[in-house]
Amino acid sequence: MNPTPSPFLDSRLDIAKHRNHLPHWQQDARLQFVTWHLGDALPADVRRAFAREQNAWLATHPRPWCDSVEEEYHRLFSNRLDDWLDAGTGSAILRDSGLSQLVLDALLYFDGTRYLMDALAVMPTHVHALFLPISGRPLESIVRSWKSYTAQRLNERLGQTGPVWMKDYWDRIIRSPEHCWKVRRYILANPAKARLAEGQSRIWERTTPLLAEFGIS
Repeated sequence: MNPTPSPFLDSRLDIAKHRNHLPHWQQDARLQFVTWHLGDALPADVRRAFAREQNAWLATHPRPWCDSVEEEYHRLFSNRLDDWLDAGTGSAILRDSGLSQLVLDALLYFDGTRYLMDALAVMPTHVHALFLPISGRPLESIVRSWKSYTAQRLNERLGQTGPVWMKDYWDRIIRSPEHCWKVRRYILANPAKARLAEGQSRIWERTTPLLAEFGIS
């Protein structure tokens, strides 16, 4: 059974908004696409310049966006960020198959109790997740738990201490079935797009996609 009348963004309803370094939006139990990366995946000067440019653009383009504005945002920011991350700069510790499997397993641990996972990609420098928070579970709480637990375990495996992940994350509420399928395809194709050899990433997909389970084509 579909846990909400619609798993997509509804611009007529209230949207919970908060920000750390980046703005975050949430409506209860709506499909979310989230990306975060290792702390050293982007040089500090690149991160700062990118954040300034992004914040200036966001200040003049309040959400929710129409399709054309959303496309402009992805062209200017999402696509550039993805290309930088796919380049695999920095330590790229998740290129190690054991470490990427650790992260994958952690993100699937509460699948079915705190959220419903649809698709995952653990890349050498970053993670993509498409999932539906279960009603009452704040997005920031879910992502904070993922990052905190995996950072601790990764540090244990590597025999080190200190920050592992970037402080923040990028998120987008899924707007429509078409948007969901597009994001799902992107996540699952990310290793091929980045030309990774076998074993340098981990992908996972729900056997029956969430939209199909909900009877949405």
